[in-house]
Amino acid sequence: MRERTFCWLAGATGLLLVVALAPLLFLSGRPLVVFQGATLIACSLFAVGLAGTAIMRSHGVERRWRLLLSSGLLSTLIGAIYWSFSWATAEYISLTLGTRDALYLLAPLLALLGLLRIPTRPGDRPAGQRGPPLDHEDGRHAAAVVVALDSLVILVSMFLIAWVAVLERITTSGMSGWPFVVALAYPISETMLIVVVILLMTFRRPRNGRAMGLVAASLLFFAVSEAALVHLAVRGRFEIDDTSLYWVGIVVGPPLLGLAMVVPPGSARRRPARRDRGGNEDRSLWAHAYLPYLPLGVATLFVVVPAARGDALQGLTLQLAIALATLVVIRQMLTVAQNTRLLAGLRAAQRGLRYQALHDPLTGLANRALFTSELDRAVEEHQASGRPLVVLFCDLDEFKAVNDNLGHGAGDELLRAVAGRLSGAVRQEDLIARLGGDEFAVLMRDPADDPRATGEATARRIQEAMRPPFQIHGHQRAVRVSVGVAVADAGVPVASTEDLLHRADQAMYAAKNHRRRRARRTARRGSPQSARR
Repeated sequence: MRERTFCWLAGATGLLLVVALAPLLFLSGRPLVVFQGATLIACSLFAVGLAGTAIMRSHGVERRWRLLLSSGLLSTLIGAIYWSFSWATAEYISLTLGTRDALYLLAPLLALLGLLRIPTRPGDRPAGQRGPPLDHEDGRHAAAVVVALDSLVILVSMFLIAWVAVLERITTSGMSGWPFVVALAYPISETMLIVVVILLMTFRRPRNGRAMGLVAASLLFFAVSEAALVHLAVRGRFEIDDTSLYWVGIVVGPPLLGLAMVVPPGSARRRPARRDRGGNEDRSLWAHAYLPYLPLGVATLFVVVPAARGDALQGLTLQLAIALATLVVIRQMLTVAQNTRLLAGLRAAQRGLRYQALHDPLTGLANRALFTSELDRAVEEHQASGRPLVVLFCDLDEFKAVNDNLGHGAGDELLRAVAGRLSGAVRQEDLIARLGGDEFAVLMRDPADDPRATGEATARRIQEAMRPPFQIHGHQRAVRVSVGVAVADAGVPVASTEDLLHRADQAMYAAKNHRRRRARRTARRGSPQSARR
């Protein structure tokens, strides 16, 4: 149905309700009965017409939930006809509930099935996964328990409200047997439907949110009507003027339910498209957190106010209050456990992010950022107290050939193997870092009595560790490493971190050039011309 057509129907519904409710201000007695009967039938027929139109124009699951919910409109129409013909000639009425009235309970049952069939938006998460993100198995179970506890809090709270407001009087009226069961079942069934609607709107995402809102409003009026009906049945003899509350609920509820069946989904043109739906998710989280406490607060008032007046809690009222308190305590304990788990997970995630930010993902060694930060701190300590330190720069001489001949996967495997041998060649307290590419660095704090000798001895151990060939992708590769040593001590102070890094870099290139010159001399001595001379 188009939006403009729905607006016309909504306007017609509003006008119908104004015409139906306005005479309540000046009519009474028999004219009121006649008017109530006429308007009740008119509103019921109007609602049935809307529902029939929606059913004929829909298909599949959209038709099924409308068919099931329309059972309530048909039962209302039957009740309206009964009202008009049975009470039109009565001045005083005594309402009794019997076995035949139990047939009206079929409508709430079918309505429940209809509500559960209302389609949700694609990509919905199950009810147990709305709320804080808990991806592990225990988290999913805990979320399901939270939903169950919240549902029980809502259900028990609303039942307590209905009990204190209406149902408690049934036990003192002398009503028993089927009339007693039916009198209890009427408001309980409407309460159940309201709870289901609240849960569906909170823990799921109905495809047509406006329809769910109208269904909720209509069910509230139906609940008022059923509660008033039970009150009249318990009261016994009453005047027709006392039926106004029942009549208002049964007049307003059906047209709203009929509108719910024809209302189109919200127009996308009226709402700017937003890629980031974080705001909606935040609102759902707040609703998930506080929704159960709204009916709980009302139920608390129904218990606290009589207690403040000195009325002692007893019977089912006391039992329901204890049950509510127990549910809330369990819910809060579970919330504390969830928050503790979330906090632990957040801290673990922060540690993981910090590790990723400060470590090389390929080798697991410190990266340039962590190495520079630690070196800055070591240089500051050296400048403040003369604490010695040594920096070693290492560069692989044959790394490019491995990458070119065997591929980047082989190069990555070689870098991981080099990192492992480096870790075995230095002290446990030394910081090893991969600065990038095939460049590595080692920071040594408190390098024994002779920092220069300690640094050079460490450089020789590193070179010896690299001497055995590496097994890379089924190939043996001999890789040499050039190591530059820079020292900061009392005899050779440094002005800044950059100064020490520059020294280490120069020493590394000097060692690389020395290795190249020695390799060329060795190659010349082993050439055929050298042998003939």
